[in-house]
Amino acid sequence: MILLKMIGGESFLEFTLLSEEYLDLIMKWRTSEHVTKFMYTDIEPDLNKQKKWFEKINKDNTQLNWVIVYKDNPIGLISLNNIDYIHEKASSGFYIGELEYSIVSSRILPYFLNFYFFEMKFNKLVIEVLSINESMLKMDYHYGFRKVGTLTQHIKKDGIYYDVEVLEILKDTWMNNYQKYHKLKAPFESRGKNSNE
Repeated sequence: MILLKMIGGESFLEFTLLSEEYLDLIMKWRTSEHVTKFMYTDIEPDLNKQKKWFEKINKDNTQLNWVIVYKDNPIGLISLNNIDYIHEKASSGFYIGELEYSIVSSRILPYFLNFYFFEMKFNKLVIEVLSINESMLKMDYHYGFRKVGTLTQHIKKDGIYYDVEVLEILKDTWMNNYQKYHKLKAPFESRGKNSNE
């Protein structure tokens, strides 16, 4: 059984900026059934397309992508998208690609939210979740996200339309109501330096 150490704010988690060396692994994860069924799009197992995608997002200052590393093992991906430095908001999403580490998924958000609100000092985070992804929604609500609304029949996959739940969390909510998680810190690699505070 995999256990995540959280005593004293320490963990075996770290977040490494996505680089080309991970593209094979990302492609494997994104084409896995347990991941792709909850994504908006399905991708082809084409490494050249992956490289073009990486080149595009790597030049985009409105998004950041980290590989989630647990005990030196890459296990998933987390991203910030639509980063708005003026209004201090962004959207986000993550997945665990390695099934044997799925238990770790329930502990990703507090580390990420601490980095987002304490380090980046942003004010609001927005996420979109397919309504069929009940376990993810339950976890998001547990960590303070509130439902903003439902985008009805918003995504079409395999001929079926799916609703999308839109959730948000404010910095004040996290700071004032979730202090018990504030000690959970992990290093996030940033462009040009690491963040460990």
